[in-house]
Amino acid sequence: MKKYIIHNTNIISNLIHNLWQIVSFVLLIMLYLAGRLTKNIEHRTENLGKLAFLGSKSHVPSSKFQILNSYYQKLIKILEGPRLKTISRTELIELSLRNMKAKKTRTVVTIGGMMIGIGAIVFLVSVGYGLQQLVITRVARLEEMKQADVTPQAGGKVKITDKTLSDFKDIPAVEEALPLIAVVGRVSYQSSVSDMAAYGVTADYLKQSAIKPVQGRIFESNELVSSIQSPVSREGEIAGSSVQKGNFGEKIQEVEFAIEPGKWVRVRESPSTTGKIIGYTKRVEGNSSGNEVWGGSYESEDNAGKVGETEEGKILGKWIKAKVFLWKEEKCDFQTQGDCEDGRYMVMRDEENKQMQKEGYFAEINLQVLSSNIIQNSKVKSQNDNLKFKSENSSRSILGETTTATDSEQAMRDDIDWVEIASEAGIIAPPETKTVELAENAKRQAVVNRAMLKVLGINETEAIGKKFKVSFVVVSELLTDQKEKIESAPVEYTIVGVTPEEKTPLFYVPFIDLRGLGITNYSQVKLVVKNQAELAKTRRQVEAMGYVTRSVADTVEQINSLFGTLRTVLMLLGMVALSVAALGMFNTLTVSLLERTREVGLMKAMGMKSSEVQELFLTESMIMGFFGGVLGIVVGIILGKLMGLVLSFFAIFKGVGYVDISYVPLSFVIVIVFLSLLVGIATGIYPAKRATKISALNALRYE
Repeated sequence: MKKYIIHNTNIISNLIHNLWQIVSFVLLIMLYLAGRLTKNIEHRTENLGKLAFLGSKSHVPSSKFQILNSYYQKLIKILEGPRLKTISRTELIELSLRNMKAKKTRTVVTIGGMMIGIGAIVFLVSVGYGLQQLVITRVARLEEMKQADVTPQAGGKVKITDKTLSDFKDIPAVEEALPLIAVVGRVSYQSSVSDMAAYGVTADYLKQSAIKPVQGRIFESNELVSSIQSPVSREGEIAGSSVQKGNFGEKIQEVEFAIEPGKWVRVRESPSTTGKIIGYTKRVEGNSSGNEVWGGSYESEDNAGKVGETEEGKILGKWIKAKVFLWKEEKCDFQTQGDCEDGRYMVMRDEENKQMQKEGYFAEINLQVLSSNIIQNSKVKSQNDNLKFKSENSSRSILGETTTATDSEQAMRDDIDWVEIASEAGIIAPPETKTVELAENAKRQAVVNRAMLKVLGINETEAIGKKFKVSFVVVSELLTDQKEKIESAPVEYTIVGVTPEEKTPLFYVPFIDLRGLGITNYSQVKLVVKNQAELAKTRRQVEAMGYVTRSVADTVEQINSLFGTLRTVLMLLGMVALSVAALGMFNTLTVSLLERTREVGLMKAMGMKSSEVQELFLTESMIMGFFGGVLGIVVGIILGKLMGLVLSFFAIFKGVGYVDISYVPLSFVIVIVFLSLLVGIATGIYPAKRATKISALNALRYE
């Protein structure tokens, strides 16, 4: 076993040694060639200095070159390594350069072939990178890569409210949560009326969306809450007050609810904070259903715990009555106990070893009431006090859901004489549109786009300061009471800015103007995260809350994927040219070996070892590969820029401006340099191996 370990250790050490020899040799060649270039520059600089200071004895070589030369010599020694009883690698490189100078035509043709192959790869791939960068810069700004638009699901029951904004801001990665309200603007200008999209936004929303006016400015309003009492109130509620009447334990409505992720809720035997705790529950997949009932008061952020009162004036709160899975509070270890949750909650099991599920009450804390089928139970005075509505066999439609009179009676109390019923047969009149006045603190400023100006027939240069009348039509989905619509009375708005968008006519107004109409649900929220890397995680958190997210990052990812495939195809095409160049280089080196047979024999007769002859041929092939790669990179970049200039010539005439379709990342340049060296090594191995097998005596006799 010990011998086996020692043997494997020797193999690994030999592999590491051989790999270092190859890498150090490649780096030495690159450093030596760079040193030669630096010396030529230094020599030319000294000659220019001598001409400038002719006759002056104070001329001293540049200190910068002296410092570089000292570092250069230290690096050379490190890469050279210990070379006992053999030719140094720098001497081999120098000898290779002399041999290449002696056969200039052959060297130029070989390097030229490599240059064309590498140049084709660089040109094609640089066009791929350039087009990708061009498209991405036109599609997205850097700031947009940190943003996501949040909207409710189509046909879903989750809405965006003030509490939702607060929840979004509580996410650690979120820097800003900017709401948007979308309504229909009925614009009247010079006896013509047009319907177009109107968006209520804050100034920060416009700035984050990079909406920059070509004329005028944007409004500066960032207010979210109006100081004026909303003119809209729920039926059964007093305007300016949220207190509702009810009795302890009375059913309010059927609801669907979702407990917030990571939160635990106490489940009690009765709807009161003094009720016995029967267990704890948490969020499950999907939404849960239950009944909302009146119970004891409690403290909550949205005042759900003090929203009602009895006839005697006792404060009531809203509770949920539902059948839920239960856990008990107990310190535990999830690694040793499978029923442990969060280190402090254990699954409660029944006699059949199944998780216990019981009906209980819990306060509306750490959960969202997602939807409701409202059963409005109110006393209605009738002209006939003896009129009663009792039909055990009849079915009734309550907001689109069918139930029987028997089911409804179970939910009623003795003091309820009537249940209001919504019927498709027309018992209740269809929703009416309410006309309300715009709040007195409304800013009444608008930022419009060019498309809107065309519809209204206003000249862009004369638009600032122009006024138009508009009434806002608010759909029921944006209101608390979704059985009615709102239309504001026509008011005058002043144009303060014009944006360059020319496709769809629309305009922006201050968020507070639309919020003052009584809107409680928002159309969209723009989330701005602190770091682009945290965007994906933040979106997952928001989507877990039941919302839909969209981001420019999705489009950019698709663009990157598309152009990644395109670059691969272009690189494969370039590799064809490189393969042809590599075969030409291999052929040249093989023929060169036949021409230099006597030279090889002479070098061996003079005492050069076969390994040194091999390194000499490999050095020549690597140098030619290196020069071919460097020149190919230069040629590829120049061709890409020339193509960009040609396309820009046509683009400027069409008003697009300069178009740069060529871009070469530094990482790609480094890869190409090492690829050219690799090709040089691969094509030089065979001739170098053959050179070691040449007999010195036979080579000297060779004609």
